[in-house]
Amino acid sequence: MRFFIKSFHSFDEILENASKWHNTLSDAEQKKLKEALDHGAGLLTSSEQLKAYIYHYGKIHQSKLMRAFSHIPSKVWTEGGISIVDYGCGQGIAEMVFSDFLALKFIDNDFVNDFILIEPSSANLRQCVKYVNAFFQDAQIKPICKEDGKLQPDEISPKNPTVIHIFSNVVDLDNFDGENIADILSYDKSHNNIVICVSPFYQEETRGRRMHEFGKLLHGYSLQYKLEKHTDEWEEPYSCQLHIYVSSYY
Repeated sequence: MRFFIKSFHSFDEILENASKWHNTLSDAEQKKLKEALDHGAGLLTSSEQLKAYIYHYGKIHQSKLMRAFSHIPSKVWTEGGISIVDYGCGQGIAEMVFSDFLALKFIDNDFVNDFILIEPSSANLRQCVKYVNAFFQDAQIKPICKEDGKLQPDEISPKNPTVIHIFSNVVDLDNFDGENIADILSYDKSHNNIVICVSPFYQEETRGRRMHEFGKLLHGYSLQYKLEKHTDEWEEPYSCQLHIYVSSYY
């Protein structure tokens, strides 16, 4: 594995640009855009909505993802490289934050050889590809504009033996088809899979249990790390549910 300093890009730059843009809008424009986001669950269709999402939710995603990435099994960093599959990738926040995480570990971005980016919003997916191209200039990118329930096993074809699968604010959604994805991951015996699930931690029994239920569907996997905090249980101004599952290799 080669160790270098990453490029000049950082997610903090993206956050700063989104904030500057948002501050140029009128109060009415800001309100209209925030309502269109539907508390982060809306299907985004315009560049203005994409930037508004970064402004309102980017910092929280950054904090949660950094925490999750810090609990990736250490063995991963001794491998020759990794692939990343992101289910519901949005505009690529997880990929940009992962680039910043690699920089903190003094690992060059070419440690990630390829990305499979899955997203039902074409506007989100196009922006994600642009960001990933900017942050990971040497990586191969396979974009898939589909809902997770319609994915076929042969579409998830990462190049490396070690694969990080990212589910950021996805498992808790009403339209997430956990059975289809779990079947694909459970039948895959040719990769060393790390499954990272991040979402808010809901008080109600329904959404609050979805991540546990998804984990039970992953046959041949074990729970490597778990964090579940409501807003009144820690110092952060948000709730967080974080599970990391690993295949038997780890």
